[in-house]
Amino acid sequence: MVSPSTNAPDAEPAARRRPDSVAIVIPAQDAAAHLLRVLPAATALQPGGGVIVIDAGSTDETAATARAAGVQVRSFTERLGPSAARNAGVAETDAEIVIFLDADCVPRADVVERVCEAFAGEPDLVSLTGSYAAETPEPGFLSQYMNLRHHFTHQIAKREPATFWTGCGAVRHRAFLAVGGFDAVRFPNGMEDMELGLRLAEVGRTRLDPGLQVTHLKRWTLRDVLRAEIYFRAAPWARLIIERGHLPDDLNLRVSQRIAALVAPLALVACVLLPSALVMEHWLTAEVSAAVLASSIVLNLPMFRLFARLRGFRFAVGAWLFHQVHLVYSAATLVACVIAEPFRRDRAVAAQTRR
Repeated sequence: MVSPSTNAPDAEPAARRRPDSVAIVIPAQDAAAHLLRVLPAATALQPGGGVIVIDAGSTDETAATARAAGVQVRSFTERLGPSAARNAGVAETDAEIVIFLDADCVPRADVVERVCEAFAGEPDLVSLTGSYAAETPEPGFLSQYMNLRHHFTHQIAKREPATFWTGCGAVRHRAFLAVGGFDAVRFPNGMEDMELGLRLAEVGRTRLDPGLQVTHLKRWTLRDVLRAEIYFRAAPWARLIIERGHLPDDLNLRVSQRIAALVAPLALVACVLLPSALVMEHWLTAEVSAAVLASSIVLNLPMFRLFARLRGFRFAVGAWLFHQVHLVYSAATLVACVIAEPFRRDRAVAAQTRR
């Protein structure tokens, strides 16, 4: 755990008291290869201990790899979802501040220091959320696109009140316990961090620090992208939207992105129509298609500029095109899930009644 400040307790004003202790909780399932890179960085932040790995039913060498790194390990034989695994990790510590890291996220060297500085002297601050770094070691297009898109989303998100994110997020232990931790029953595998953040915001201040960063090691395939966006995001999002009765104007649900999602299918059609309209001199079709494409580009211009600056113009064009596809399937899935959610709840209630 992080040692208390070297200053005497009465030498440091109460208003700037740093957290007495910090623990890092990392849920891991079949993550041995990633832990070889993550744990050296995590233990460097916590040279005195305080790194806890929850082996959530792995079939590889996850537990052995973690023990070899000298960290605290708790292993489960059954497969745990990330919510239950993180709750189990928090149960293993009494540290004042708990930092959650994903098993494929390498923390930067200043993560613990930034967290301690943020919580010092702000007793009403209950959570601090970080961001992916712009860099990822995976060179594939989808890996680069997904990493940069998430990086961009957190960089422009609201600073306060902020959502919570477990890829790199810190929470005050007492606030975590006060709100009941992660909801491992209703949100076992997706959006559990967002849902926790909404409850944390009811008991204190929640903040985003875009400089609090981790390097994401994940290699994305198209199957991974679709599974994550549909199963782990859209479906739980629908549940939260119905429960809360509104859409938050933040992250990828900002008003501009909602409009961009409406324009996206038209933009994809325009990509097909514009070249043929120009060749066949159908000027009205060409003008309408060009206008639609221009609208889409304007709506996504900040992201497009970031992609172009960091990865070049050709990558930015390809990323813009795939982003239109992403907007279409994400919006369609979200709408379908919102429509289906009441029926799912009715079936669940009926099944419970029959028992």
